[in-house]
Amino acid sequence: MGKRKSPLRSWCAVGSACVVLAAGLPGAQAGTNPLVGDAKPARARLAVKVAPGNWGTARASDVQSLLEAVAAEFQRFAAAPEGEFSEFSEFGKFAIRVVPRNGSPRVLYERGPEGEYLVHLSARNENWFQYAYQFSHELCHIFSRFDHKERNGHEVATANQWFEEALCETASLFTLRRLGSRWSAEPPDRLWANNPALFTNYADFLQAQAHRRLPAAQSLDRWYRENEAALRASPYLREKNELVASALLPLFERNPELWRALAYLNPTQASAAKDFRDFLGDWYAACPAGDSELTGLVGQTMALFGFAPPAVALQRLSQFSAQEGGRDKD
Repeated sequence: MGKRKSPLRSWCAVGSACVVLAAGLPGAQAGTNPLVGDAKPARARLAVKVAPGNWGTARASDVQSLLEAVAAEFQRFAAAPEGEFSEFSEFGKFAIRVVPRNGSPRVLYERGPEGEYLVHLSARNENWFQYAYQFSHELCHIFSRFDHKERNGHEVATANQWFEEALCETASLFTLRRLGSRWSAEPPDRLWANNPALFTNYADFLQAQAHRRLPAAQSLDRWYRENEAALRASPYLREKNELVASALLPLFERNPELWRALAYLNPTQASAAKDFRDFLGDWYAACPAGDSELTGLVGQTMALFGFAPPAVALQRLSQFSAQEGGRDKD
């Protein structure tokens, strides 16, 4: 969603992995997608529609096959169960239209004519790892209810947007690794049988970048306090967001089901403008009280930044939700 620069060109220069990019994905057959794998059948698949346009040498049908696979893989973990905290459990019921555009990848706040989310991608040609990297980031924004924020005219509250950007970078790294792992065991097509590590290799390349690591002997909470003002002032400081993503990734790799917590981020429109501690406190409070895994994840996240879950979080969130409901009726 933000202004992110792509490290694609420098990665392609470092080794032989890009040699395989000339191979196309198999064309999608009517009613089937061989890339989707064993996504959980209990939830409807997201309706992804790739628009025609300048995808370079890639066919739009191949781009769609890949993006459907990315969506299915991420939805396996990120979609909240139906009926659970239903205000935040609408996943599997929306459509996404993907359009080729120059500039930064993003999901628009404005919806399409049929209520669909509009996603712009800058990936081109048969750089499939780049499509997966960009699209999973924008999916994370959608699943986290990115558009549920206070607005002042056309201006959206962005004080805590940097954290959402970091979380969505985490989603990109996670998805790249998942695709590489699953396709090494179950390649969707013979064209990919010898190249399943393409996605994992790209994730490895990204994670090896020096700016993604904390300075020696520095904790994340200390780093955050030194960078707090800059983060709140500009949510698209890519290198800082990517450092935070490296700290968050192990939480989700240990238990991928914790991606369900995205459904409870941005629980009230007022949350976006709060100080970071209270923003995370609202996230903690929004998670189902009986779901110790989700509250544990948010609690661990708060601890990384030096915070503890507030004892009165649930009561405060209830009050804010009631206030927000009153505004919606005005």
